[in-house]
Formats: sequence, C-alpha cells, structure tokens
Amino acid sequence: MEQWQRTLLVAAVAQTFSILGFSFVVPFLPLYVQQLGIHGAADVTFWAAMLTGSSAISMAFLAPIWGVLADRHGRKIMVVRAAFSAAIIIGLMGLVTSVWQLLALRILQGMFTGTVSAFQALVSSQSPKDRLGFSLGVMQTAIFVGNSVGPLAGGFVAELVGFRMSFGVGGALLFTCAALVMTLIHEDMSVRHPTEERPPFLKGMTEVLRYPALLSMIGAIFVVEFAITQVFPILPQFVQLLQGNQGHAAAVTGLILAGAGAAGALSSTVIGWFSDRTGHKSILVTAAALACLISIPQFFVQTSWQLGVLRVADGFCLGAMLPSASAMLAGLVPPERRATAYGLAGSANSVGVAAGPLTTAAIVAVVGIRAVFLSAAVMLAFIAVWVSTMVHIHQAEASEQRTIDPARTREQPA
Repeated sequence: MEQWQRTLLVAAVAQTFSILGFSFVVPFLPLYVQQLGIHGAADVTFWAAMLTGSSAISMAFLAPIWGVLADRHGRKIMVVRAAFSAAIIIGLMGLVTSVWQLLALRILQGMFTGTVSAFQALVSSQSPKDRLGFSLGVMQTAIFVGNSVGPLAGGFVAELVGFRMSFGVGGALLFTCAALVMTLIHEDMSVRHPTEERPPFLKGMTEVLRYPALLSMIGAIFVVEFAITQVFPILPQFVQLLQGNQGHAAAVTGLILAGAGAAGALSSTVIGWFSDRTGHKSILVTAAALACLISIPQFFVQTSWQLGVLRVADGFCLGAMLPSASAMLAGLVPPERRATAYGLAGSANSVGVAAGPLTTAAIVAVVGIRAVFLSAAVMLAFIAVWVSTMVHIHQAEASEQRTIDPARTREQPA
C-alpha cells in the first residue's frame, strides 16, 4: 500500500469518528434545551435555530484563517487541532446549566473546529492529482456513514444514559479521531509554502481568490450547501403530513434519511473514482441537473414511500456532487494553497448552512411546505448552469502548472 493510500485509509476512519462525534448529539439539541428550561414550540424552535446558526456563522469567520495557517504550518496539525478542540467543547456541553452557556459553547465550536475542511486539505495535499476524485469521494463516504449512524446510535445512548452522558461519548469519539491522525498519519510537508515564500497573512487569502474560476467555484459550493440544507429541516414535518393519522413519522423519517445516506455513501466513492477518468466538472453538472429533476416530483408526492424513493435517488446525486466539487476546488489552486482554498470554501459552506433553513422558514410561512422542494430544484439547476458556464477547469489547471513547475511551463508556448 502506498503512502497516500495509508493516509487516505486512516483519514477516512478518523473522519468517520469525527462525524459520529458531532452527529451523536447535535440532532438532539432541540430536546436538550427543554431540559435546560426552555419550553413551548416557538421558544424551542428559536433556540434550536440560534444554536445551529451561531456555530455556522462563527465558523464562517474563522475557517479561512485556519486554512491559511494550515498552508503555513501543515494540514495534519490543523486536523488534530480541530478534532481535539471539538472533543473538549462537545464534552463540556454535557455540563452546562443554562441555554446561554450552551450557546457560548456552540459559538466556540464554530470558531475552533472545522474537521471536514481540515481533512479535505490534508487528503487532497497527499493524494496524486489523478486520484483526487476517488480520495475525496472516500472522505465523503465517511461523512455519510457518520451522519447516518451517529443520530441512530446517539438516540439509543440518550435513551439509556441521558443527554448529558451522550455529550461525553461524542467528545470521546472526537478525541479518538484526533489520536488516530496524530499517531498514524505522516504528512508530506513538501507541499507547504517555504518560509521565505510565504505571503503576508491577509494577502495570502486575497491572492488565492485571484486564481481563475476559484471564486466562482466557492459560490457554487455555497449554493450546493444552501440547496441541501433547505430540505432537511422540513422532512420530519412533511413525512408527518404524508403519514396523516398513521403515525410513525419519526421512524419513517429515520428510514428515509438512512436510505439517502447509504445511497450517498455508495455514490461518493464509486462516482469519485469514475470522475477521475471522465472529469469532475461533467460529473458535478450532470449530478446537479439530475438532482434538480428529482426534486421537482417531490412537490407532488402523496405517500411516504414515494418520497423515500425520490430522497434515496437524491442522496445518490448528492454523493456524486460533493466530492466532485471538492476535487474541482483542489484542481483550481496549487497544492501549497489548497488549505486556504478549502478554508474559504468552508466559510461559504457555513453561510449556506445558516441561510438555507432561514429561507426554508420564510418559504413555508408564505407559500407552504411543498414549495421548498421547488426552491431546492431551482438552486440545483442554478448550480448546473453556473458551473458549466463560469468554472473553466483547463485555464485553472494551466495556472497550477505554472505555479508548481515554472521551468517546464517556459518551455511550452502559452
């Protein structure tokens, strides 16, 4: 097994532990705030939105800074920093006595964590260029697995020992992630910026944004996250509407989410491998267009099984979109700038996470719950058109070659 393959294997396992740690407790925050003295549907919903949005917003501000530091000092240390910080913060959440203390910890979580972007930067810097799609697809599969298993296991543990102990278990899982990376991954530091070539801190971020098509790609990643998070908040309510008096809405919602997660996990690796051979851009555009077409009939479904089938198909498209977008982003900048690029993309991701549910709430209030699926379809269609017309991969790759090997570039005509 080659070094990059060992790094990928350990990183995927560690990423799974990381996502398990987060998803072990975060989906149950609305229930936890009730134990902290918040009651009434309106107040619980408000605090749930505050807890979700505050973490996303604080991450949006700090993610680019962590990215620049990773390019300067190494990606591995940033993964360890993010996972270890998350382990402490998640563990402390089980000790809070008021919702304000929980809010403060959620803000700190957004400021000091960000394991997904950190892992993307680490894996993309250690993988061969022609295996980027496969490598990032494997990492996306780890995310899907963690997000599918985490809430199920977390709910079971919460029933047995309570929410407070569940935060301790989540922290332990994140500590395991940090330990695995720290002890088993050896980072090739040759892709780091040499000390004498490091630009000033803020200039480093602005210079990365000048790479051709990078800003357009970051915009596309924002829209992808926005479209994804639009639908998730209304799924339990929509399933409840479809179920009527039959009940079992929670169980059916769980099955639908698990099925979509399994489909995404499968397609992330398979389509990621395939995209290395056919092109990441074509896969992203095709997957976004298919997801758009699949979102439209969800507006018309009348039964839970119809919704479930369409959500599983949506999950398959989502699993193809995310690693392709990550691989495209990596291809737009030279290896020594990728952590900064992923930090900026992580910031856009966080804004999408915060903006999607807020837009959903407005749509539901004005035109009803079904219209959310049409809104998501419009966003997905926009992604397909935007990427196909605004992100020019060949130009960006030429820019990367000039940065990495100027001598070889001078020998060829522009």
